[in-house]
Amino acid sequence: MDQTELLQAVISDAVQDKRPLRVCGQGSKRHFLPALGGEMVSTVEHTGIVAHEPEELVVTVRAGTPLKELKQVLAHERQILACDPPEYSGLGTVGGAVASGFSGPARPWRGSIRDTVLGVDLINGRGEFLKFGGQVMKNVAGYDVSRLCAGAFSSLGLMLSVSLRLQPLADHECTLKYELDASQAITFMRKISQQPHPLTGTFWHAGQLYLRLQGTENAIETAKTRLGGEPSIGTDLWASVRDHKHPAFARLVSGDLVRVVCPPNAPPPDDGECIIEWGGGLRWLGADRNIDDYVTAIRGWSWHIGRGFAIEQGQKIIMHRLRDAFDPQGTFCSPMDLEISDAD
Repeated sequence: MDQTELLQAVISDAVQDKRPLRVCGQGSKRHFLPALGGEMVSTVEHTGIVAHEPEELVVTVRAGTPLKELKQVLAHERQILACDPPEYSGLGTVGGAVASGFSGPARPWRGSIRDTVLGVDLINGRGEFLKFGGQVMKNVAGYDVSRLCAGAFSSLGLMLSVSLRLQPLADHECTLKYELDASQAITFMRKISQQPHPLTGTFWHAGQLYLRLQGTENAIETAKTRLGGEPSIGTDLWASVRDHKHPAFARLVSGDLVRVVCPPNAPPPDDGECIIEWGGGLRWLGADRNIDDYVTAIRGWSWHIGRGFAIEQGQKIIMHRLRDAFDPQGTFCSPMDLEISDAD
C-alpha cells in the first residue's frame, strides 16, 4: 500500500509545527538504542514490492515491507538478498534493515546491506521528496547518497522505498560443527578464510564452532572433505544467529552485551567468554567486564547495546554536516541527538 502522500503530509506538518519525529517500522530494533523521544511516524502500512526484475537481479520495495514477505517472493525466483539482514521473527522491515545497517552472519562473504543498496526514495527534514540512485550498478547519479542511508537510523529522512541488488539462491547448504576453544576457533577460521571454500557464515560460542557452506553440490562436498568437522542437523541455527534469538544472545534485550568489530585475528578475551562471528571480525561480550582495555588492545570498535556509541571527531563533523543538509531543523530524532563521546 502506497502511503507516500500521507507520510509526506505528516512530515511537512511536523516541520511547520517544529515537532520532532521518530521513524519506526515494527519496532524490532528498539532495544538497540536508548529512547529517542519524538512523535512516532510509522512506515508499517507503507508496504509492497514496487518492481522486481528477476533477470536483472534487482528489486524495488517500500520501506515498511516485512523482510520475511520479501524473501518469500524472491524465493519463487530462486533469488535472495545479496546480504542476510535479521528478520526478527517476521517483524524486521526493509526500511529497518537499511536504516540499522545490520547485515547478518554472511556479512564478510556476501557483503553488507550498504553494498546492496542501489537507490533510495526518501522524505527529508524539509518535507521534500528526494530520489537518489537507480536500479542498476551503472547509475552513479546520487549513488553514494543512497548508500549513506544505510546505518543512519533514519537521521537523514524517512525512507519510502529502496532498490536492492539480489543474487541467485545457492543450490545446496551444509553446516559443519567443531569442538574448539576460542583461540583455536579464531586460528581455524583465519586459515579457512584464506582458502576458496563456499563459506557464508561462522558462529562460535561456548566451545562450539559452526561453519555454513552454500554453493554447488561439488563445491560443498569438496569443502567437507578438506575441512572435516561433523555435519550439524537442522536449519534453525543460522536463523537464530541472524535474528539474535540464539540462547547466547539472551542478554541482548537487557542491554548487557557489547558489540565489538575488530581485526579477525585479534585474540579472544582472557577468559574466552564471548560470541564470535564474521570469521573472527565480530565479537559479542558481556558488559560486566573491563571492555575498554580489551577493545583498545585489539584495536576494535565497540557499541554497548542500548546506549549511544563513540564516534571519532572527524566522522562526527561529517555526520553533522550531512544531517544539517538533509534535516537542518532536526525534525528526525536520531542517535546523534544522544550524548555521544569521542572515541579515544
